[in-house]
Amino acid sequence: MDFVSRHASSSSHDQPSSSSGDVPAEELDYLARYLVTKHSWRGRYKRILCISQVSIVTLDPATLNVTNSYDVLNDFEGAAPFFGRDDNANEFTISVRTDGRGKFKPMKFSSRYRASILTELHRLRWNKTVGHAPSTVVVTEFSVLHLRRRTSDWMPFTLRVTTVGIEIVDSKTRDLRWCLDFRDMDSPGIIVLSDAYGKKGEEGGGFVICPMYGRKCKAFMAGSGAPNTTIISKLIKTPKSQLGIMVSLDNSQSIGASDFLKQRAKVAVGAEETPLGEWSVTRLRSAAHGTANTLGLTLGVGPKGGLGEKGDAVSRQLILTKMSLVERRPDNYEAVIVRPLSAVGALVRFAEEPQMFAIEFNDGCPIHVYASTSRDNLLAAVRDVLQTERQCPIPVLPRLTMPGHCLNPPCGRISPQPQQVASAAQRLFADIEGEAMHLKHLAAAAKDAVAEGGSIPGSRAKLWRRVREFNACIPYSGVLPNTEVPEVALMALMTMLPAPPNLPPESLPPPPPSPKASATLMGFIACLRRLLTSVSAASAVLSIPAAVIRIMGLLRSGSEGVAAEAAGLVAMLIGGGPGETNLQLDSKGEHHATSMHTKSVLFGHQTYITILVNRLKPVSVSPLLSMAVVEVLEAMLCEPLGETTQLATFVEMLRQVAGLRRRLFALFGHPAESVRETVAVIMRTIAEEDAIAAESMRDAALRDGALLRHLVHAFFLPVGERREVSRQLVALWADSYQPALDLLSRMLPPGLVAYLHTRPAEDDNDDGQLQLNQAITSKRRQRRILQRRKGRIVRAKGASDYTPASSNKVEDVSSCEPSKHIHGAISRAADGFLHSNGNSQVGQGSTYSAGNSVVPTVNAVASVRNTGCDDAPASVAFKGSSFLASSQLGNSITSDSVEYDANAGISSQLIFPAPAQVVVENTPVGSGRLLCNWPEFWREFCLDHNRADLIWNERTRQELREALQAEVHNLDVEKARTEDVLSLGGHTDEERIGQETTIQLSWNYTEFSVRYHSLSKEVCVGQYYLRLLLDSGAGGRAQDFPLRDPVAFFRALYHRFLCDADVGLTVEGATPDELGASDDWCDMGRLDGFGGGGGSSVRELCARAMTIVYEQHYQAIGPFDGTAHITVLLDRTNDRALRHRLLLLLKVLMKVPANVEACVSVGGCALAVDLLTTSHEASERTSIPLQSNLIAATAFMEPPKEWLFVTKDGVQVGPVEKDGVRRAWSKQEIDLNSKCWASGMTEWKRMRDIRELRWAMASRIAVLTPVQVGEAALSILHSMVSVHSDLDDAGEIVTPTPRVKRILSSPRCLPHIAQALLTGEPGIVEGAAALLKAVVTRNPKAMVRLYNTGVFYFALVYAGSNLYSIANLFAMTHGHQAFHGGEEAAVSSSLPLAKRSVLGGILPESLLYVLERSGPYAFAAAMISDSDTPEIIWTHKMRAERLIDQVLQHLGDFPQKLSQHCHSLYEYAPMPPVTYPELQDEMWCHRYYLRNLCDEIRFPGWPIVEHVEFLQSLLAMWREELTRRPMDLSEEEACKILEIPLDDDGGIGDDADGKHNNDLEEDGSIKGKLIGRVDEEKLKRQYRKLAMKFHPDKNPEGREKFVAVQKAYERLQATLQGLQGPQLWRLLLLLKGQCILYRRYGDVLQPFKYAGYPMLLNSVTVDKDDSNFLSAERAPLLVAASELTWLTCVSSALNGEELVRDGGVPLLATLLSRCMCVVQPSTPSTEPSAMIVTNVMQTFACVSQFPSARSEMLHCAGFVEDVVHCTELEFASAAVDASLQTIALLTASSELQDSLLKAGVLCMTLLLKKMQLQKPMVLEVMCRLQKIHTLCLQLGHWQDLLDIVEMKFLHHTTPQQLIH
Repeated sequence: MDFVSRHASSSSHDQPSSSSGDVPAEELDYLARYLVTKHSWRGRYKRILCISQVSIVTLDPATLNVTNSYDVLNDFEGAAPFFGRDDNANEFTISVRTDGRGKFKPMKFSSRYRASILTELHRLRWNKTVGHAPSTVVVTEFSVLHLRRRTSDWMPFTLRVTTVGIEIVDSKTRDLRWCLDFRDMDSPGIIVLSDAYGKKGEEGGGFVICPMYGRKCKAFMAGSGAPNTTIISKLIKTPKSQLGIMVSLDNSQSIGASDFLKQRAKVAVGAEETPLGEWSVTRLRSAAHGTANTLGLTLGVGPKGGLGEKGDAVSRQLILTKMSLVERRPDNYEAVIVRPLSAVGALVRFAEEPQMFAIEFNDGCPIHVYASTSRDNLLAAVRDVLQTERQCPIPVLPRLTMPGHCLNPPCGRISPQPQQVASAAQRLFADIEGEAMHLKHLAAAAKDAVAEGGSIPGSRAKLWRRVREFNACIPYSGVLPNTEVPEVALMALMTMLPAPPNLPPESLPPPPPSPKASATLMGFIACLRRLLTSVSAASAVLSIPAAVIRIMGLLRSGSEGVAAEAAGLVAMLIGGGPGETNLQLDSKGEHHATSMHTKSVLFGHQTYITILVNRLKPVSVSPLLSMAVVEVLEAMLCEPLGETTQLATFVEMLRQVAGLRRRLFALFGHPAESVRETVAVIMRTIAEEDAIAAESMRDAALRDGALLRHLVHAFFLPVGERREVSRQLVALWADSYQPALDLLSRMLPPGLVAYLHTRPAEDDNDDGQLQLNQAITSKRRQRRILQRRKGRIVRAKGASDYTPASSNKVEDVSSCEPSKHIHGAISRAADGFLHSNGNSQVGQGSTYSAGNSVVPTVNAVASVRNTGCDDAPASVAFKGSSFLASSQLGNSITSDSVEYDANAGISSQLIFPAPAQVVVENTPVGSGRLLCNWPEFWREFCLDHNRADLIWNERTRQELREALQAEVHNLDVEKARTEDVLSLGGHTDEERIGQETTIQLSWNYTEFSVRYHSLSKEVCVGQYYLRLLLDSGAGGRAQDFPLRDPVAFFRALYHRFLCDADVGLTVEGATPDELGASDDWCDMGRLDGFGGGGGSSVRELCARAMTIVYEQHYQAIGPFDGTAHITVLLDRTNDRALRHRLLLLLKVLMKVPANVEACVSVGGCALAVDLLTTSHEASERTSIPLQSNLIAATAFMEPPKEWLFVTKDGVQVGPVEKDGVRRAWSKQEIDLNSKCWASGMTEWKRMRDIRELRWAMASRIAVLTPVQVGEAALSILHSMVSVHSDLDDAGEIVTPTPRVKRILSSPRCLPHIAQALLTGEPGIVEGAAALLKAVVTRNPKAMVRLYNTGVFYFALVYAGSNLYSIANLFAMTHGHQAFHGGEEAAVSSSLPLAKRSVLGGILPESLLYVLERSGPYAFAAAMISDSDTPEIIWTHKMRAERLIDQVLQHLGDFPQKLSQHCHSLYEYAPMPPVTYPELQDEMWCHRYYLRNLCDEIRFPGWPIVEHVEFLQSLLAMWREELTRRPMDLSEEEACKILEIPLDDDGGIGDDADGKHNNDLEEDGSIKGKLIGRVDEEKLKRQYRKLAMKFHPDKNPEGREKFVAVQKAYERLQATLQGLQGPQLWRLLLLLKGQCILYRRYGDVLQPFKYAGYPMLLNSVTVDKDDSNFLSAERAPLLVAASELTWLTCVSSALNGEELVRDGGVPLLATLLSRCMCVVQPSTPSTEPSAMIVTNVMQTFACVSQFPSARSEMLHCAGFVEDVVHCTELEFASAAVDASLQTIALLTASSELQDSLLKAGVLCMTLLLKKMQLQKPMVLEVMCRLQKIHTLCLQLGHWQDLLDIVEMKFLHHTTPQQLIH
């Protein structure tokens, strides 16, 4: 007999045996019972309609007496719905007769369950044989086509329409395939499909039948014989006529068969909620897979494993979500049935079979029967979710609920929907009258059962029947609290409970009873639970000690089901378990007092505590039992219900629970989430209340895997109290516990674990009030987690809200202030802790040695707990080993003010968090505070990090989650397997408990670690990710990332660098890729952090990281032992990228002098210079706006072919460019041993010996550009030079010169450094110039020969603007070069600056003067500016098109050769002077350009400094110019020396027609034309050629020839520039310059005697026969000379005397006389003759004061007449003034007075009248004339004299006549 058959047979005989031998007739087992209203002639009254297989019975609801009974076979004809005026009347009739005789008469009834009643009656009517399954009558059949969803095919079937539903039958075998009751059809029940063209209509595409209960819809189409309309019409009319059901039809939708399949596919997805659990189950199905065949009493397992003879069993995946239960197919995960959790009525755990269970529904859905190997786990998880979501208890039944036991069983869509009642219980019907009726029936049966000691026959069976009916009709949450329960019912139930055995508390439970006895006992307990929800009933039972003993004794039952039901009853009594509680609604504290009393009654003895806790000790315990026990522990130990637990009970229970150790931790693997949460809270309570137990449980938490489980919760649960509790537990278990911390280090990245060792945001040593507030917060959080799971609403209450119960003698503290009360409790607790000792006792003298340290604190807490003040327990949160311990614990765990979530934390952080700053604290473990910074750790865990020390994001969190969950799952599987082995091994409970310490599994946490596959590609060294360490820097600079130990990290980097050098090791020729992943090979890639592929790429990363670390922390790291290795590897590696990284590393290594020494020792100087030369390989040069067209054109020229090489076959190839060598290398035509040669090399060399080529053939893409390589090399060289100074501490020069300078100044290195200037890159040019300056400083040998490198040419050809370094180099070196062929030229200071400087002839003298006098900065500024002033004439055009152009022409193709042969050396040759057309007519003197200085229109008043020096320079140049003589070397001889043939077409100055070509450009400058007889370009070319050939540096024996070449070049160059002999324009500028100097600064020059009178007088000398002295060429010179003569005399009297001594008076008189012959009175003052006269007269006005001058004037014939005639110059007022002044001064001599009178001096009277300005001077003159004065005395007045003179003058009287 199978288990279901046994279940069915025992259902009808499942009652306690009676004590009497007479057994009365038993009541029938009904198929269904309904409460109906009977309609008769007497009226309407209620009846209970009972349907059984043999009869139809009506009962009186009040007494359950039978009112009518009709035999099914004889007295029942049929039933039908009755349609009256009211369609909602739900009336129907039953045709019956009495005693099998007479006519059948209808009996009229009404009920909301009419459809269900009629369905049962129709089945019953056509039951042919008693005891057989009911059948139905077939109304009609149709041939239809059924649409198969999987294949989209229409398959033929037969559709039967019966009186109660639809049946689908196989057309061939006639087997039933599918069925559906009409009452179970959904609304709409039928949907019409459209045809293939989308046309609506019943004859189109068929129809769909829609069932309820989550079953799938099915599509049909009419086959042969009847159309769709006929079938649909029959499907609508039959249920209406037979059952009174209106099946709705929906023909408004335009969906076809394809759309229907798509909808079915969507439905197959099932519930979209997050799964809470998933199990593999076996579903036991009926034959038709439908709802027509109700299980009822026909339940049985057939041969196919299904229900019934033809039922089958299928595999399913049962998915549990928060809202539904989903059945899915394992193969495709298609959802078969989705049932809401709200429809679940009860869970059935069959006691007979260990794997079978069922689910009962309260909406009419048939029972689902399953089988699963994890049945109890599944039921516990489902029950937990049901109770959590629905907030009501869910029963777990030992067997199915019989249909006949339930009144008004639900039936499909006609049944009212389950209502969510807002009160305590969720009810099937909220009918108080019905509840009272069932209580009445139960009390009646109980009265008979207890009457006469239960001797009434059948009384106990009747009581059992009423108990089952009561349990089926009353919800599991029980009766209403105010319900009055008859005491007789309670007494009867208590008598049915067995007496507990007299065994010691620690003994094992007795053997379990039979399944039948267990099921019966569970029924009684369930009934008692429902009754004890009444307050009065509970009080009555608890007042009976025997009843308490029996209830608590059930906890020791051998049946786990009975024990679980009993534990649930106890939890309900003490206020625990699921559902709402009156604790928060009781404003007077009555429930508070009642709960305290109940706990004291139930657990007044330690025995019951031991019995309860011992139920958790076995290795294998039912999850349902442990779930119920944990509910009791929660109510006893956890807030807020734990407040009502007596102190002694609390301490003892806590001690025994802590004694469970690993068995308690095993509950963290419980399938019910509520159990895991509650155990977590209990663990938290143990940690707070018992420090010793908490410390000892750390190891147990780790070995049992509890820490692992709570890590999952702490990391990944959503924000809430549950997560906070797990975090608290993890903090308690792992803090200061090294094994746990080591586990975290293996699970999490070090950068994340480091946050545990950081300093908290706020100090833990704050005042006590802050500690108290945080402790209160922690307690309230612990309370809320339980309240939130139970759906409670917390409201704050004060101490006065509760009134203590008198029976408990609780101290009345209602009048006390809460604040004072709390603080008093705190002080008492603190005092209790401080004065605790080992003799403290709890309760009535019980002493606990293990808890002595806890007792005083618990006593203090108890004093607060028993006050009845609700806030006191929540406020006092120091129930641990010490007040400080718990308060600081609350401070260090977390804060309620901020909740962190992973997603919210990421979105709120725009910037990645900073790395952890580790702080080491030495606080002892027992100090009562958490050493680790757990709040910071949790916060940072939820954030995303992307730093060098931590990569943490959603992906890594997911990988951690998967690893932890997989480990938890594996641990659970292993534990379950161990438990299964133990259970199959036949061990008794005693053996299991005895073997607990040996057979329990322990988690191998020491080897557990998490590998993050998303980080497998990351290279991690020393806990830092190199990629992020390198990428976090900006602009190529080292990023400022804090390193915890930079020294160790740098060493780790170098170690990894060396390790990855071995990646390429092979075994017998096998490459690393061929080795594979076999275990026969060792592979470093298995280590964490060895990602990135290894080899050169990783070495490159290491080098980059070493660069950054050393640059930041070189002072801490100090000298690096591997510097020499890095230097050698830099030279020899064939990896271009690695070379560049090593170069950058070497650059920063040079910051330490010891590293420089190591680098230099292995040849680092020459290596750096060679690296510098590679900068010439830059394919693109920096664009400089000043570059000329020639420079720009070079970028597009074909590269020169410099290289020749010999292939492996011995064939010489070349010349080719460097790319040609690369192509040959790539084709493997050459190798490192191939010979190569380029111009400038002394011999053929192997390629391995030519760094330039060897490096060019390197692999991989370059990291740095050639320019960047050069800049890095320059930086290294600068660091090397700066290490050792060439001055000692006393400032004296050391000898010999430091080694680095000696190396760099050698011919091997110095030329290449100089040639780096040709790169044109600003950085390299600036660095190379600075390096050259440093090398030649205090290095005389290198200084005087620096010009040989061509550095001055290279620097001048640079077109950039950063010239300061070049200017510095020029300032130090330009005057110390032996460029004339001997060292004496470098030290001679007698030569002019232009001759002394190597830049002379190349740069204008003005720039040289700026360099020499103003310094490098002014020179650099002048070089890049546009200036046209008296001091500087320099423009961008002069620089680009003159200087750079001509220097480049001099250099030729050498700059282009360097790009192909970087080690080419420049052959020095002197450069011809650079010609500047802008300076052709300009003359430089001292520091001024004279032409600009003399241009007083453009530069009026230009300031002049160094006046005396300037005057001296002017005189010297004047003297030089006057003494200039044509060179004695003829042009023909010069051409011969320069080897210029005179008959060359290009060298003759005639054009094609034989005419001499003297064309000039429009601007008047000479530009590439023939001047004289030699072409300038050819001249420079020949000079460059011969100078290079005979220069003393190249040819020591060619000195004489070199000097001859220079002279010949100067001769021809002078011819080209017209500088043969003195030039008038130059003399004129010199004179004008002196005039300006004396005119502006005469007072400054007054002390100094003018030394140029001999040259000046020579300039004013005019021969008597010279008639062209006033020509256009000579007149300006005479004007300037005469003006200078005047200005010098005006400046100083000494100059006038010098002029007289040098014979200047006769020369000036002669010049005056010659000019007066030309000047007329009407001559303008601007005429040269008038200007000369004015200057001469002004000079005479100055010198006439000297007697010597006047005596000289007496001997000058015609001088006086010329002076007097000057007064007649009408437009030359200055000359007139000067003449009058002269006359006035000449009157000092009587001889001169006579001469004046004779010359007609009195003619001035006319001038006096016409020119009023001269009147004072005229009067003075006349006063000085004594003879005129005497005449005036004779005439009497001056006016008379003037009138006479005017009259005579008007009558043309001659002066002589006038005088006479």
